[in-house]
Amino acid sequence: MTQNKKLLIILIILLSDFSQSQQLSNFGNNDKPIEIFADEGIEWHKNKNKYVAVGNARAVSGTLSLKSDRIEAFYNEKEDSGMNIREVRAKKNVIIEDDKMKIVGGDYAEYNTLKDYFLIKGKNIILTSESNILKSKEKLEYWRSKNIAIASGKAEAIKNKEFSVLADKLVWYLQETEKKTTVKKILGFKNVSIKTNNEVAFSDKAIYNNETEICKLFGNVKLQRGESFLLGEYAEVDLKKGISKLLPAPGKQPTENKVKALIDKGGIETDKPN
Repeated sequence: MTQNKKLLIILIILLSDFSQSQQLSNFGNNDKPIEIFADEGIEWHKNKNKYVAVGNARAVSGTLSLKSDRIEAFYNEKEDSGMNIREVRAKKNVIIEDDKMKIVGGDYAEYNTLKDYFLIKGKNIILTSESNILKSKEKLEYWRSKNIAIASGKAEAIKNKEFSVLADKLVWYLQETEKKTTVKKILGFKNVSIKTNNEVAFSDKAIYNNETEICKLFGNVKLQRGESFLLGEYAEVDLKKGISKLLPAPGKQPTENKVKALIDKGGIETDKPN
């Protein structure tokens, strides 16, 4: 019998010592039972209301799994002497996975079971959903039930290798269609840059809509193709058609702001109201 199986059996025996109504609550807000595995040991800290799994530890419930070197599961005791897991913490080599996404590269993670919310910290965090990728060099937040992910700290979003978005903060809105999870919308904040095969766009803020495949850019906009530039305060980039438009900023009169073109052909430069 392997060490993993021994430790799992020990945990089941510990749980079976409770009455039928004193089971641990579900992990991941579903009706599936909890299974915890570890290579080196599983501890039950009764005075601190927690379980600790050490060494290639895993907490599994249904399609949701959390893997790490060390997992701590904290619970509240109910009036009927039952238990509700309120928080799960993972330390080192964190991997979170279910049927719609996978997160790797975390050094530390917290999971709030009531909010169905993950907080992951690390220097190279990568969330993958289908062929879409969201990266962070600092922190990733993931609201699993709401299908929202926020990457902070040199964040990058890559869509089907068609384009990439870099910013100080990126917000991902996911949607599930025909048993597939796709990116519905991307919001970028501060130091935003969007790279395609033939163009780079810069701005203070950006909103990408997957249905229209149009990205709207706000504030200090610069569209660069080769050595040519378009400068302004607002732009719309059609990533499907490959058309970029520099327009007056929404809510302003055309005379209140200007657009500027710097074209690398004979030193042509224009600066006039749009």
